[in-house]
Amino acid sequence: MNTVAIIGGGFAGTLTAVNLIHHARNPLKIVLIETAENLGRGVAYSTVFPKHLLNVPAGRMSALPDEPLHFLKWARAQNMVVSESSYLSRKLYGQYIDSILQSTVINLPAFITFEKLTDEALSIQLIQDQTKAVIKLASGEVVVADKVVLATGNFCPQTPSGISQSIAASERYVNNPWQRADADYATTSGDALLIGTGLTMIDKVMELVHSGFKGNIYAVSRHGLIPRAHSKASLAAFAQTELNQELYGDLTLLFKAVKETIRSGSYAHLFDNSSTVKMDVADWRQVIDCLRPHSQALWASLSDKQKKRFLRHLRTYWDVHRHRMAPEIAEEINGLTETGRLKILSGRLYSVNETSEALIATIMPRGGGQPEQLKVALMINCSGYSPDFRRAKSVLAQSLLTRALVVPHPTGLGLSVRTDGAILDVTGKPSKVLFTLGPPTLGLRGETVAVPELRVQARELAKVLLQTGQTSEFSVLQIEESEFNYVKSPLS
Repeated sequence: MNTVAIIGGGFAGTLTAVNLIHHARNPLKIVLIETAENLGRGVAYSTVFPKHLLNVPAGRMSALPDEPLHFLKWARAQNMVVSESSYLSRKLYGQYIDSILQSTVINLPAFITFEKLTDEALSIQLIQDQTKAVIKLASGEVVVADKVVLATGNFCPQTPSGISQSIAASERYVNNPWQRADADYATTSGDALLIGTGLTMIDKVMELVHSGFKGNIYAVSRHGLIPRAHSKASLAAFAQTELNQELYGDLTLLFKAVKETIRSGSYAHLFDNSSTVKMDVADWRQVIDCLRPHSQALWASLSDKQKKRFLRHLRTYWDVHRHRMAPEIAEEINGLTETGRLKILSGRLYSVNETSEALIATIMPRGGGQPEQLKVALMINCSGYSPDFRRAKSVLAQSLLTRALVVPHPTGLGLSVRTDGAILDVTGKPSKVLFTLGPPTLGLRGETVAVPELRVQARELAKVLLQTGQTSEFSVLQIEESEFNYVKSPLS
């Protein structure tokens, strides 16, 4: 019986397990390793705060590629009045993913075994001529597997520059924005500073305001840009067509074509057969959305140098237009900025000092000028989760790097992987045992953090994992101590 171990029980890991069960035709054991009790949540869907909404409407959030309205039908089955354009809570979506797994496991075929381990994977050792893996867990137990899927998602945010070790240890500073989801903000006296102005910042602003926080809220980032809003109106569906081939491999030309398309309202700059494509509503959202089916191919056509250039100069502008807010959230954010309750700053955090009363943050404005000092009672790192294995404070990630089982992608986004999800080692050789999906493949794919991409990856990876033939039973008792030779990470 083949054994597939999945490390990580968020969306990607859970859907990989579901797809393995759906597509398996031979005896199979699935071991899902996750530190949290509940599956399917991950960071995104583990929130219990009702104002943390999905940033994609319900009609496009099905977890199953072949059933596009599956989530919508599930929500309606919960006696909810929901339309395809409704933006539902992330808490509800986590329940939806868990329900898919539970219903799948209840109807488990007799030849499949499913086991969930509430534990943390610390290291992986390849054995038997690199045809199997032994996973050491925090509990001291080990799991032997024929295939291992790293569904680790993103790592905790990196500590921003300007934050010293003493400030990082302060009770007034929160490095992981989800560590204090149940904090009593109503009792906090003073203002707050959020570092970063992306969707994480939006979440924390909503949480602060609706939890009774009474102070002003400052948010700072290098560009001072916040996510744009989805349209309240349903935009016309875009007819699939082929991009102009000249745009592949040329970042400058692509950037100019996108700008000109938005400016002119004509797709002639993007598509070869643009005469058959009509922009029914002159809305920049349509232009961004029409690129989505092509984004991974466009990214793959760029050199590593061009990819790094995009990350330095264009990524922020792309992200705020690509990853948008639900309209009702955008209305609240606009109201807060108009009244001055929320103030967006463009600049960088230069330093932070602490007094007996507050944190004193020094902000260097973008483009120069006099530094600005803010006195705040609370500071939260909203810079976003990191896909960079090199800087991850993860025992497993550091162990994988130490053993040279993984190689960071040249862009710093995740790992070097093959298109089928096989992880590449230091020699560039694809592993027969280690696979991944989601954020660790960002360097390869460019776009791979949203449900429409992840649900397809989970299905296709499951098929890849099931392509290998049967292997003989292998007992953990056969492992020699010299084969495992566990190396403890200095972070543990």
